[in-house]
Amino acid sequence: MPEWCYCIYLDNVCIDSLSVNITRRTLERCQTNIETLQSEIGKIKEKDANRLRREYQRLVEGLREASVARETDVHLANPVLPDEILEEAVPGNIRNAEHFIGFMKRFSEYLKTRLRVQHVVSESPPSFLKDVSSKVCIERKPLRFCVERLHSLLRTLELSEIQDLSPICLVANFATLVSTYTKGFSLIIEPFDDRTPTIPNPVLHFSCMDASIAIKPVFDRFQSVVITSGTLSPLDMYPKILDFRPVTMASFTMSLARNCICPMVVGRGNDQVAITSKFESREDMAVIRNYGHLLVEMSNIVPDGIVCFFPSYVYMEFIVASWYEQGIIDNIQKNKLLFIETQDAAETSVALHNYQKACENGRGAILLSVARGKVSEGIDFDHHLGRAVIMFGIPYVYTQSRILKARLEYLRDQYQIRENDFLTFDAMRHAAQCVGRAMRGKTDYGIMIFADKRFSRADKRGKLPKWIQEHLMDSVINLATDEALHVAKKFLRQMAQPFRREDQLGLSLLTLDQLESEEMQKRIEQTAHQM
Repeated sequence: MPEWCYCIYLDNVCIDSLSVNITRRTLERCQTNIETLQSEIGKIKEKDANRLRREYQRLVEGLREASVARETDVHLANPVLPDEILEEAVPGNIRNAEHFIGFMKRFSEYLKTRLRVQHVVSESPPSFLKDVSSKVCIERKPLRFCVERLHSLLRTLELSEIQDLSPICLVANFATLVSTYTKGFSLIIEPFDDRTPTIPNPVLHFSCMDASIAIKPVFDRFQSVVITSGTLSPLDMYPKILDFRPVTMASFTMSLARNCICPMVVGRGNDQVAITSKFESREDMAVIRNYGHLLVEMSNIVPDGIVCFFPSYVYMEFIVASWYEQGIIDNIQKNKLLFIETQDAAETSVALHNYQKACENGRGAILLSVARGKVSEGIDFDHHLGRAVIMFGIPYVYTQSRILKARLEYLRDQYQIRENDFLTFDAMRHAAQCVGRAMRGKTDYGIMIFADKRFSRADKRGKLPKWIQEHLMDSVINLATDEALHVAKKFLRQMAQPFRREDQLGLSLLTLDQLESEEMQKRIEQTAHQM
């Protein structure tokens, strides 16, 4: 067994890796994939029938190749395959390539009938398996082998355009998941999308409720696992949602030669009206105006790039439309160029490219984006690309989602985690991820503005990472816009002073002699003892 593993962990990644969403269009494209595979099988039978016979013989002997691959990283990222499956032979009714394609066609047709609903349906995996068995005579065992059987067939056919087969791969993943796990999952069929309730658009959600299922293979395989991230806060939440007993937990501050982080909470505008993204205040024109004035003033004093985050696309679009009517957009564009993240990946890529060009040529730019979007979790805005980050509101997840309600119920029943505790923990973690986009090294510096009065509450601030909390003094936790400008100007003047590599020596940067010194060794031993 390997000795150790180093993980940068996000529980939503674990959840998403074992969740499947199937729409009517997915099943239509799956049908096209099935026809394509039927055609390819026919060609192989004419040219090289022995290839299919060899594959059949391998399947009779069992999934030995997959079992061997378990020793490498090939299947570690895909916990769909339990060990007991690897020890069994593939069921006889799906060993033959044509029989397997017929099986997948029958299962796909069944899913189409399940999407013909007029109201929301929620059921457990065992209930779903019972229904599929009674209506189309598909048993649980062959469903469990769908993923590996499909992979074997694709390897045998040697297809080049495998990305075009993603719909049938998605259906196969669902088949294996729903037949493998009886607990920790929820199956919900909705007749329409919540965003467009008047348009019929049925979708089947098979959602993982328990992040520990996906991370369990890592714990089983490695003797020591280090879970680390700049946003693992509060630490005591992770052993609960991952279902493990930590040997040690520690939270460290950042060793800095200068105070290059300037977090602050702006809780009111210059007119003393409280600013917040609470649902009942979202259409308050005073709040929207104060948000706009904050961005205008910051764009006037902060050099290069400013990145702004909103709780949702809908709220961002409403804010931008209101700013346009109030003339705030024109005032912003007098100082910097304005770019907006959209739900279209191609448009967002173009916006990011032009934002970077504007920052590099000295014009300066502002990027409006959304928490939990592409920008908040995958893009770094180091140095001049992000001299300030503004978090407009607290990024709570959409609480009316049936999937979220099912997960909250599961966490409450299984791990005794209260709904409000998890929602706050999740929101503050995403807020920390957003503002952390601007700090990517010890030579970097940036302003972090939490623009919502609720951030000043102890139960919210206490869930932020330690490296942010230590700079979030009482004097900057309930500022008005003009007070925030004063703090930002003072910070930027300090950061404008010359800063050399030598200034970091002994503080945030150690030479080899300093590292090997007796004093430093004692400090390392003390830290290790505390852990």
